[in-house]
Amino acid sequence: MERILAIRLRALGDVVLTTPALRALHRGHPGAALEVVTEPRYAPLLDGLEGVSKVWPLERTGAATVAMIAALRRRRFSLAVDFFGNPRSAQVTAGAGAARTAGYALRGRRHAYQVTVPRDHAPAPGRREYAAAAHLRLAAAVGGAADGLEARVARQPSADAEAARLLAAAGVGDPARTVGLIAAGTWATKTWPLASAALLSRRLLAAGHGVVAIIGPGEEGLGARLLRLAPGTRQLPPCDVGALAGVLARLEAVVGTDSGPRHLAAALGRPTYAWFGPTHPDTWSPPGPQHGYWQTSLPCRACDRTACPHWSCMPGLTPDEAADRVLAHLRLHGFQAPALGPAAGA
Repeated sequence: MERILAIRLRALGDVVLTTPALRALHRGHPGAALEVVTEPRYAPLLDGLEGVSKVWPLERTGAATVAMIAALRRRRFSLAVDFFGNPRSAQVTAGAGAARTAGYALRGRRHAYQVTVPRDHAPAPGRREYAAAAHLRLAAAVGGAADGLEARVARQPSADAEAARLLAAAGVGDPARTVGLIAAGTWATKTWPLASAALLSRRLLAAGHGVVAIIGPGEEGLGARLLRLAPGTRQLPPCDVGALAGVLARLEAVVGTDSGPRHLAAALGRPTYAWFGPTHPDTWSPPGPQHGYWQTSLPCRACDRTACPHWSCMPGLTPDEAADRVLAHLRLHGFQAPALGPAAGA
C-alpha cells in the first residue's frame, strides 16, 4: 500500500488550518494511507479524521525526534510533506526517507525538500493569503485535490463526556446560549486589555447571553481578574485540546482575540467574531458570514510584531463598539437574543 506522510507539529490554530490540505492529499491520492506527525496535545483533533489513517504524536525532545525518524523510515513512504517548515520538521521530513519530499521554500530548510512552493503568496495587491490556502497550494504541488477551505477536526467520544463535565463544573447551565470569550493571545501584542474584555462580558450578560472565559495554560490569573471585573462570567476549568473541542462545539459562539480556539470553534461549525491588531484578518479569519472581525484602522496594523513600543492597536478597539459588533453578529448567527440592555452595573 502507498503511504503518504504529512507533518504539522504546532500550534492549535495552525494544526486546524492544515486539515483542508490533509483532505486534499487524501482526495488526490485515492487508496494511499495518509499518516500525520503532530505534537501529542493536537493528536485528538486528527485521530479519526476522514482520510487520516494514523497519527504519530511527537514530543519536543531530541530523543523523541530521533526515535520518530527511525520509526518513520520503516514505513517506506512514497511522499512526505512538511506543512510546518521549522528546522525540526524539516529534519523529520528529510530523515523519514520518503521517495519524494515537499515543503515551503524557506531559507535554511528548502534543501530538505525535492518540491517547494513559496510560503507567502499575495492574491491581490494589498491583500494576504488565507493560511489554509497556503497549505492547499503545497498539497496541490504534490497531487492534492482541493475540496474547499473549510477546516474540520475529529471529536473523540470520551472528550464529549468530559466537555459536559467541564461546563457543569464552570456553572454553565445552557451552553447553547453561552458565548466563549477569549481575552488573551499567544503574543502580548495580540491580547486585548483585560478591562475591555470585562466590559464586553458585562454587555453580553446584560443582553441575555451567558459568558464563559476560555483560559489557556498560564492564564489562570487573568481569568480570576476577569471574573472579579465582570461578575456572572464563568471560567472553563483547565482541559486538554480534545475536551476543549467538545466544549466549543456546544457553545453559541466564540468571540475575542485572534487565537487557536477561534479556529477550532470555526472548524466545529460555531459562529465566531474576532478583533485584529498586529495580525491580518485575510490570513487568520475563517471565510464565510458566520465569522466576523473588526480590524484596527491604524496605518501600522498587521505588522506581525510580537513586541511593540507603543501598542496602540488593540487598546484602540473599544469595548462598547466591540459589544455592538458582537451583539449584531449574534443576532444574525446566534440565538435570537433579547433587546440590548445597559451594561451590567450601570
